[in-house]
Amino acid sequence: MIIRNANENDINQIAILAQETYTQTFGDEMSPEDLTKALKTRNEDYFSQAIRTEEIVVAELGGKIVGFIQFGAVSYDNIETNPEDLELNKIYVNPKYHGQGIGKKLIEAMLSNERVKPTTDIYLDVYAKNDKATGLYKKYDFREIGKVPFKVDSKVVGYDVLMKRSH
Repeated sequence: MIIRNANENDINQIAILAQETYTQTFGDEMSPEDLTKALKTRNEDYFSQAIRTEEIVVAELGGKIVGFIQFGAVSYDNIETNPEDLELNKIYVNPKYHGQGIGKKLIEAMLSNERVKPTTDIYLDVYAKNDKATGLYKKYDFREIGKVPFKVDSKVVGYDVLMKRSH
């Protein structure tokens, strides 16, 4: 397996992985309209912009992207953060490859990234019922600190657990 920084040529595979994984995870719990809106922040246009301002690291197996992690500036407006703090924005692993340590490798790649070195805190939010992800984050010293609204097209549709890891 290769862990490397994403490039422009990866955008299509990243978008497909993000949309498929998101749909498998949340598709049954959202209205079709909300799902369609949520997938807009997981399409090629979104990742074409994100790759310019945030860090995206991919896990590649046999020439195919099977997972990725995206991190950058903190986007939460309801908590006080420092300018150098970061947010783990997205982490997706193809469900066929769950249990193979890919998520761990992606988090470790993020934690060793140059952009993370000056940070005080790293934040993330996670679906409250996603016990696997929450357990993984706790292994890397992320701690629950509250809740944040989960919005689809500016409409609050639920709440996620907010977690923080202090450097």
